[in-house]
Amino acid sequence: MTRTQAERRATTQAKVLDATVEALVAVGYAGTSTTEICRRAGLSQGSLFRYWPTKGELLADAAAHVLARVTTAYEQAFTGRVGAREALEALWDTYRLPDLQAAVELYVAARTDPELATALARIEPAHRANLHRIALSVLDERLVALPGFGAFVELALAAVQGAAMSAAVVDTSHDVVLGALEQVVSLLDP
Repeated sequence: MTRTQAERRATTQAKVLDATVEALVAVGYAGTSTTEICRRAGLSQGSLFRYWPTKGELLADAAAHVLARVTTAYEQAFTGRVGAREALEALWDTYRLPDLQAAVELYVAARTDPELATALARIEPAHRANLHRIALSVLDERLVALPGFGAFVELALAAVQGAAMSAAVVDTSHDVVLGALEQVVSLLDP
C-alpha cells in the first residue's frame, strides 16, 4: 500500500517532533541544536526546514506536541470525578514525566529567547484552556462550583510546576505543596 504525500509528511513531522523532545530531555535546551535534532530523527536539515521555517517554530510545535500528549495522559488517569488530593497527586506525577521536562526546558529558555517566547505565546492560550477544561471535567462538582475555582487551578498549576522544577535540584516534598493546596481548597469551601 502506497502512502500519500500527506501521510509521509505527517510521519516525518512526528519523527522530528519526537526527536526534538528526546533531545530536550537528554541534552537540554542548550544542547538541542537543529543538527542534534536531525541526527536523532535520521533526517537532513533541509527536511527539517521544509516544515519549520525557524527553530523557534519547531520548538513551539514540539512543546505543543508534548503538552498534548501529557495532558491526554493526565485526563485519562481518571475514570470519574475526583477530589482535590487525587487530582493534585496525578498532576504531580504528570509534571515528573520525562517528556514534560522538555516543555519546562523551553519555557525557561523563552525568558531569554524572544523568538521562542513569541512562538510559545502562540500555543499557551489553548494549552491553558485545555487544562481548565480538564479540571472542570475531573474534579468533584462541589469543588468546581466554588468561587475562585479558576484561580485555584492556576495556583495549583504554578505550585506543582514550580515544585517539580525545584525537585531537579533539591528534594522538594510534594506532600508540603499538595497539603498547602488542600488548605487553599478548605479556605474556598469553609
